[in-house]
Amino acid sequence: MINNQLAEWIERIRVKFVLDGYTCFDTITAYEKNDWNKTSYRFITEWLPPGHTTRKEDESNPAGTAVVELDAKTGRLNSAVFVDGQAPEHGLSFFSGNKEEIIRFVEQETGWTYGHQFIDAASANHDFEFQTAYKGIPLSPEGYIHVSLDDQKKLTFFSVSGLVPDKVEESSFRLDTASVERLAKERFLFLEYPVTKEEKWLPLFMIDDVFVDNETGQVIEDKPDILTWKTAKNQKVKRKLVQMAPADIDPEKMFQFPPHPDTKPITKKAQAKIREAGTEFLQTYASRESGEWAIVDVQRANYMIKARLVNTKDNTVIPRMFNLFIDPDSYKVVNYVDQGSWITDMKRDFQRAEPPVLSKEEAFEKIKPYIIITPVYVYNGDTYRLQGKLDAPVAVHAVTGDIIHP
Repeated sequence: MINNQLAEWIERIRVKFVLDGYTCFDTITAYEKNDWNKTSYRFITEWLPPGHTTRKEDESNPAGTAVVELDAKTGRLNSAVFVDGQAPEHGLSFFSGNKEEIIRFVEQETGWTYGHQFIDAASANHDFEFQTAYKGIPLSPEGYIHVSLDDQKKLTFFSVSGLVPDKVEESSFRLDTASVERLAKERFLFLEYPVTKEEKWLPLFMIDDVFVDNETGQVIEDKPDILTWKTAKNQKVKRKLVQMAPADIDPEKMFQFPPHPDTKPITKKAQAKIREAGTEFLQTYASRESGEWAIVDVQRANYMIKARLVNTKDNTVIPRMFNLFIDPDSYKVVNYVDQGSWITDMKRDFQRAEPPVLSKEEAFEKIKPYIIITPVYVYNGDTYRLQGKLDAPVAVHAVTGDIIHP
């Protein structure tokens, strides 16, 4: 028997999105850890379009299926997606479909104010994208709002991701391009960049973007934890299935709003065991590269511990890396994703990059006019502090000296 609150939400969704003749085929209650290491609670509904009572033979949803999700703590809309962009015949429609009307809709659904808690990111035709902010200043981790309409100005896609704080450590922005020029030169690197269409690698000088402390002007970056070993091993991972979707939770239990197990902190003792597991993995999968790999971004995810290994010597724009999934009880790697395999394949098959002709100093003079330092409120685990994001939207071709837009 469905919970009274959920039954009320189902009817609200039916009316809001004009799902006449649709069948509410499935409902899911789930919870997961969010960017603040708190718990988010989700209520997901799937609606089959008129003429359908089951999914297709391959278990996929037919065109026009509506998947609508609410935040189960606030009742606000998280997302509404219509499969293949097919909205209901009399679905949620907009009068003009212009940006101002979309902004009013987003403000209504999120409770946020345009220019304060969300700002422009991109828009084209009937697709609109906004970025989360605090008093108009972008946030990190980033959050986005996407809205898409069809040619009849009916809603076909809406999603909200990310969090917006009620307060931050406010301060005035003190950085400018002149004050970070020295740092920009330190972050100016030679990299090889793949061009898929031409099946070749480009030799480029680029700014390696980084956050800069607004008070000290120094780079904010964790020192890489380099892993070393003396002997190779041959201990292949016996892969187990890892759940990537948010965990289901009984509706009655969900409305008690229990914390998700992933919000539990990782102890120093556990961190040492995770580091050991990462080292043993590399002794098998990168045995000759001791001292080249660092372990970064260790966190709990989907009842597992997720750790990323990055090759610090790789000079491609996306370095080789592994995502490890580690059992939180045994501290054994039970699955992994080789995120650099496609780069390795391209490196083997694509035309190799030409050696640089320009010196780093010559190339830097060309990119100097494009260097930007942007204020961003960055979450540090406790609060948001104002920092500067050092970057450049272009690169310099290391042979021709041309400005490239990667």
